Amino acid sequence: MYNLLIIYLIGMLGIQKAIPVGIILNIPPQSICLMTILGASTVVIVIYMLGSKVRVFVLRRMNGNRLNMKKMKINKLILKFGVIGLGLLGTLIMGSHITTLIGLMVVNEKTKLLVWIIIGILFWTTILTAVAELSFELFKRFNFFHDFISISKKL
Repeated sequence: MYNLLIIYLIGMLGIQKAIPVGIILNIPPQSICLMTILGASTVVIVIYMLGSKVRVFVLRRMNGNRLNMKKMKINKLILKFGVIGLGLLGTLIMGSHITTLIGLMVVNEKTKLLVWIIIGILFWTTILTAVAELSFELFKRFNFFHDFISISKKL
């Protein structure tokens, strides 16, 4: 029970962080995927609902240089792939919360952006959870952990 809450809370920080923690905690992949999606989506929806208040906070807190770099990345994604590409690729490259924060400052179609970011969260969480779980199972099946531990003991 508490493990699922942990995955939900870590999912709020980013999908790439929650999935390995869930696998280490030996949580079923379906639960990891669901709780990570819920956590990441919660943050995105809260940022979207707060809108201008979050924008003012970010502009005050972020260094102008860092903010400009993130805006440049997002502008490149928008020019190359549009709002759909930003929602799908930005979620993987920069994280869903950063994509939402800066995307709301740059994009005019805010609702469309929200929908595509949530679709990106669903897509990438499912893919990354499956890849991580399969990789972990391969490591266990072929005993890579044992080989790694025995090699490190010899050194």
